[in-house]
Amino acid sequence: MIEMRPAHPGELPAAEALWEGAFGDDGAFQRRFYALCGVDAPLVLTEDGAVRSMLALPEVTLVFGDGWSVRAGYVYALATDPAARGEGFAAQLLDYAAEYARRRGYDCLLTVPAEPSLFRFFARCGFEAGFCHKIIQAEPAFAPLTPVPPEEYGPLRESLLAGRTHVRFSAGELAYQTALCPRTGSGLYRLELAHGPGCAAVENWPDRPVVKELLCAPEDEEQGAAALSALCGQAAEVRVPASDGEGVPFAGARWLFAAPPSRWKASPRGYFGLGFD
Repeated sequence: MIEMRPAHPGELPAAEALWEGAFGDDGAFQRRFYALCGVDAPLVLTEDGAVRSMLALPEVTLVFGDGWSVRAGYVYALATDPAARGEGFAAQLLDYAAEYARRRGYDCLLTVPAEPSLFRFFARCGFEAGFCHKIIQAEPAFAPLTPVPPEEYGPLRESLLAGRTHVRFSAGELAYQTALCPRTGSGLYRLELAHGPGCAAVENWPDRPVVKELLCAPEDEEQGAAALSALCGQAAEVRVPASDGEGVPFAGARWLFAAPPSRWKASPRGYFGLGFD
């Protein structure tokens, strides 16, 4: 028998094992995610009492360019037992997550596929690709930057994204971003650039530093990328918002009530930013 619901306490170790097997994060790290992101329990699909698929569903906010916003569930860490793949369990759990989110008053589900090829799977499950960004690189060069806490980063981020369709994260979710890479130089930063302040989320991995987002005046992007590369000690991959006709899809949206709103149809590309990927 197939059941879908929030996990019972006794099912959490099995759900943790699926997450760790798919993404490498141990149980303690997962519990930190739930504590920071306000998730009581993952959603699970069980077959005859055995957990076969799981996902986490923190709440985020989708903000449109005119300031109108909707509640969204972020489908995160979708994982299925390798021995049960091909049975359609992940698609069934996504349908349940949509109904669960609808009952909680959400307007849409959002997700960041773990790899580009999975956009096809999510399209079959009702997700429309969007939320584009582009990647730039620059040789290291100094510019002033300061680490900031999530409570300061969030408002600065929102001011820099004003007028653009984007995803807004809670302070807890921003704190979770800082936990993704433990190496020195990783974290949330404020930058002082030629045309005003910027902000950035940095993961300083030794072989491939990544700036999960750099937000600033477009004419300052190269300066900001250079400063963040200097922070990391080598050229970093830097993600910045894409203009119309630029970039590649990063995330997708599944609308839960009738047709997508006209605001989404007018600006489906938007900017997602921190995917915790």
